[in-house]
Amino acid sequence: MLRRFCAGAAPARVAVSSMRRDWIGGRGGAGWVGARERGGGRRWFSEGALSEEDEHEIMFFSLRHAATVTLKEMHQFGSQANNKRALLLAAQFLHEELPIRLARRARELKKLPFGLAETESMMEVRKLYEKSFFDIRRTPRPKSMELEKTFCELLERMMGEHSNVQATVARALQELSEMRRDLPDTYTSVGTISPAAGGGSGMMTDFGQFLDRFYLSRVGMRVLVGQHIMLHHPQEGFIGIIQTECQPAFVCGHAIEDAQHICRMRYKTAPAVRLEGDTEMELPYIPEHLHYIFFELLKNSMRAVVERYRREQPDVEWDETNLPPISVVFAEGEEDVAIKISDKGGGIPRSGMERLWTYSFTTAGKTSDMIKQLELEQGDGGAKTPIMAGFAHGLPLSRIHARAFGGDLEVLSMQGNGTDVYIHISKLGDRQVPVP
Repeated sequence: MLRRFCAGAAPARVAVSSMRRDWIGGRGGAGWVGARERGGGRRWFSEGALSEEDEHEIMFFSLRHAATVTLKEMHQFGSQANNKRALLLAAQFLHEELPIRLARRARELKKLPFGLAETESMMEVRKLYEKSFFDIRRTPRPKSMELEKTFCELLERMMGEHSNVQATVARALQELSEMRRDLPDTYTSVGTISPAAGGGSGMMTDFGQFLDRFYLSRVGMRVLVGQHIMLHHPQEGFIGIIQTECQPAFVCGHAIEDAQHICRMRYKTAPAVRLEGDTEMELPYIPEHLHYIFFELLKNSMRAVVERYRREQPDVEWDETNLPPISVVFAEGEEDVAIKISDKGGGIPRSGMERLWTYSFTTAGKTSDMIKQLELEQGDGGAKTPIMAGFAHGLPLSRIHARAFGGDLEVLSMQGNGTDVYIHISKLGDRQVPVP
């Protein structure tokens, strides 16, 4: 465990650095582009297990238990980043830990039911995980700073290779829905077969339990790897990827700008957003996670508000001055920070609420139509109109990011009025990173 390496006190107060805008496209936002197009539109597969011995090696590591790491441990240990021995210990921990996590996911990807494991895109994801497993296994244990530098370069390359996994998984689900018309209407996140609950994306099967585990593990791995990489690229106010005094309202402000930008590109207008409550509170946290959650939720709210009022009163010229604003309220409790995002977008039907957390339900039309639109515009040299929603991953992945360090995300909706989303963030920072 990383715990045995940790020591030291929390750092002193530092200024909050500006947020980056590159989260919109490459980190699962509205502008994601699949990794399967490489050179003239040909399919790209990474090299994975090539022999029976390779398969046995993956199986051996998949049976081992992964370590648990807390945000507090990462924060404390990262404060020692100037200590070369501490960097070596962290690199050695990752060299031992990452193959276990990669092997567990690769094995699970191979055993997916209903033919999902055999879809072209899911095979691509599995091969990528196997390749990363063997890349680390064939890299010498970092016992010197020179070897640690080589290992860190490998981790940076892996982060880039895995950046489009979410898009590829969404594509695999769509491939399965097109291949298997005989499947039940809905395979719910609790693992039972039930009739479709009305509306939605047209996806026949939802692999909720698997995808929850997969994405929770993915978030955990990217946090561990990103933390180590960023210790080599220090920023003022940060320890690795953890901002020592992260201000949720400040992060939310940037997410508002980003969401309004693509909303205006799509609809020529965007609702205003009001920040209320304790907007000055600070806590050690990963701002990228907060930005992802805020961006996805605000994007959904803006789309719902604009579409509702244009549909109900098409003769009105709706803009920021007459659209009802979205409200974001911040509150600080003893154990957690609570944030409520409220809109007047008309709400979600009760039948839709039952499927809200599945990866096949969306209120924004058919997933297949969104993918075809994206591919068509890519073929014309790039997306011309941002896709606000429709891939059915934004809300469940926002909950995954909230839960990664002991928080949660809840949705309450009143059809005919609007939707309230409650985000809970643990203040203590001592929750374990979930490792399925």
